[in-house]
Amino acid sequence: MASARDELIAQLTEFIRERLLSEPDAQGINPDTPLLEWGILTSINTAQLLTFIRDELGTNIPPTELTGTNFQNLDSITDLLLSLRAPIH
Repeated sequence: MASARDELIAQLTEFIRERLLSEPDAQGINPDTPLLEWGILTSINTAQLLTFIRDELGTNIPPTELTGTNFQNLDSITDLLLSLRAPIH
């Protein structure tokens, strides 16, 4: 059974391949692909990604978390989402 982390990475990867890449099969997107460095996450693409995360994944990302560190690759985005979903004690 897939973990919550694997599930998130799969959903994010599919969204990026289908919506943000001009040629979906041109580049392999892996959890450690440098999204900012490769120019995949432009300001417009990041806005689309944030809308997908909010509407489809049910997580709001506070403006304070919109940093290059949190959006450098799928691993960092997934870590952020999991930390935001964690119950606060």
